[in-house]
Amino acid sequence: MRPHKLICWTKSTLLRTAWLAVIGCQPAPPPPAPLEQELPPAYTSRQITDPALRQLAEEIQNWALKQVGPGGQPLYSRAEVLAPAQTVMPYGVGAYQQEPRLPVILTTGAGWAGLAREDKEAKVAELFRTLTAKLEALKTQPPLRPTLTIQTPQGLELAWINYLDPSGKNLHGDE
Repeated sequence: MRPHKLICWTKSTLLRTAWLAVIGCQPAPPPPAPLEQELPPAYTSRQITDPALRQLAEEIQNWALKQVGPGGQPLYSRAEVLAPAQTVMPYGVGAYQQEPRLPVILTTGAGWAGLAREDKEAKVAELFRTLTAKLEALKTQPPLRPTLTIQTPQGLELAWINYLDPSGKNLHGDE
């Protein structure tokens, strides 16, 4: 390589390197200023936004987790109260057959197996009546009713109750 071409090549390489260093070494922009107030959540469809209903949901969860069976074992290992949802009733499809429901999902605990079948049915019916009474006391329009689901820790559904069965058999699959 000729000395003249070598000098040109070296100058261009140094200029390119310097230019890249200048471009890449810019200081980071300052972080955005913190908001002066908390913004409400943007998507509330999966959240309970009514304070009275949120308090009731917490009461239901706390009450369910305190229930004990034989030997002091907890009846429920997990209690979830989901946001109210429009539920299409199993007898058909249509806007006039939808009801607002409060889904309550309880997962059985170690004490569940120690209960007799009649006691399990009585506990579930009592819980559903209690949920219904508490929701009626809120006096929402349209009326909000519970949907109670009882499941095992493995996900097997034992009950899905919108209305208590007059025969007294609300649980299935728990024999």
